[in-house]
Amino acid sequence: MSRSARFGTVKEIRQRKFLRRGLQLSIMVVGEMGTGKSTFINTLCDEDVIPVDEAHGKKQLSIDKYSTTIFEGGTKINLDIVLASGFGDSVDNSTCTSKIVKYIDDQFEAALKEECKIQRTHQFNDSRVHAAIYFIRPTGKGLRPLDIQCMKALSQRCNVIPVISKGDLLTEVEKAVNRKCIMRDLKKAEIPIYDFTASFEDIGEMLPGVNINDLIPMSIVSGTERKIIDDVEYKVRKLPHGIVRVDDPSHSDFLLLRTCLLGACLQDLKDTTEEIYYEKYRTEKLSEASKKSTLSSASPSLSKVKSKASGITAN
Repeated sequence: MSRSARFGTVKEIRQRKFLRRGLQLSIMVVGEMGTGKSTFINTLCDEDVIPVDEAHGKKQLSIDKYSTTIFEGGTKINLDIVLASGFGDSVDNSTCTSKIVKYIDDQFEAALKEECKIQRTHQFNDSRVHAAIYFIRPTGKGLRPLDIQCMKALSQRCNVIPVISKGDLLTEVEKAVNRKCIMRDLKKAEIPIYDFTASFEDIGEMLPGVNINDLIPMSIVSGTERKIIDDVEYKVRKLPHGIVRVDDPSHSDFLLLRTCLLGACLQDLKDTTEEIYYEKYRTEKLSEASKKSTLSSASPSLSKVKSKASGITAN
């Protein structure tokens, strides 16, 4: 038996290596306290990524990163979750947005520095944020000024996916009202959000009959407890008036969001981050560096001109 027959083709070897390493995905979760961010993360990852004692009580903005590994449809996903706790919960929230933006820019800067190295780091840990899930409290009045400010800044740097929190507290009519108000405010403020169009076909295959355009922003209910209902196991959230089946599309859009993040839209989120947001940052930074270099090289000549000019005397 030949060596290639025993070990496979180059393509097969690369594929096995890729499957071992898995896909890298980084998601930022933003929203005011009490909107269910921590529960959503633990439900998404199917484990207590964020300990209960860390989930509440932070009064000032804190940006914390958690890492876990998920196997979705046989694919290994190395998932980084960046949680912005204490967002909008202080008396003075003027610096909240700038701190979040700085975090995203810092990850771009780290990637750019690595790219510019003559000898690059083996298996560089790429921490660029691929999507920001922005939790909005359903007030029926649309977005707060802070929501608009933050999402506008985020939309220039990453894929923004707004979601309505606490969907279990809303009727279908109330969900529709909140969606309409939020989309109205996003349009008025000219805030672009993630476009699911490129993944319509994949979403349709994974969740037949779902029209995602009618469900933006998605209404989320999260819960980690499991219960068997009619011989089917569901993640559930227990309420005084009943049980919400978290991963039942008729109760919550959680399954749709999870399917998009970890399946149908995963590669597109990574591609748009690389080709649009990072490329924009990269172009701006390299352009700035080029201008500084040009000015620096021109400065000696400029000094000579000034020196000669100062030596001229009137007749």
